[in-house]
Amino acid sequence: MTDPVRRRWPALLTLGLMLLLAGGSFWLLKKFQQTDTNGRAQAHSSEPDYTMDDFRYTSVAPDGKLSYLVEGERLSHYPDSDDSLISQPRLTSYAPDRPPMTLRAETARINGDHSEVHLRDKVVLRRPPARGADDLTVKSDYMLVLTRQDIVKSDRPVHGQQGNSTLNGTGMVADNARRTLALHSQVTATFVQPQQAKP
Repeated sequence: MTDPVRRRWPALLTLGLMLLLAGGSFWLLKKFQQTDTNGRAQAHSSEPDYTMDDFRYTSVAPDGKLSYLVEGERLSHYPDSDDSLISQPRLTSYAPDRPPMTLRAETARINGDHSEVHLRDKVVLRRPPARGADDLTVKSDYMLVLTRQDIVKSDRPVHGQQGNSTLNGTGMVADNARRTLALHSQVTATFVQPQQAKP
């Protein structure tokens, strides 16, 4: 190794180390920016893309008749899941041959195609009198409404009352089209014969 090269060797080594450090710093900066961008994108995807206050929307059956009405204090739509969250929801199911069934709750989540409505906290289902039967009220902390089948389900404890008769159990299927209510387990009931109207 010649003297000029030997004299330049420390400077070349220092320059190489500086280039290596600069390259490493640039790589770390790019990785940090990429991670930060991904984090912001994930945070934004969990935020609603639109909200509505004091809203109502309707669903129409294939024959053009009103199928159900959904109302609430506030609706927030989330684009990442296409779900909508509702505060103070009120759902009314309509059919031409029977009175409308109504449901209320503290909150609800509706999936993207509106085929499932998950009602939570202080859920109340009401069916008005029909075909000689008293009105029916069912309460639980969770109910799932299958809008296309006109069925309400729950896997939680439920309390039902029809006239002076009561029904308690865990798990439920309420078929609004057939006007039936079935409990799955731990069922207890008190039946009081309805009073006949005097002629």
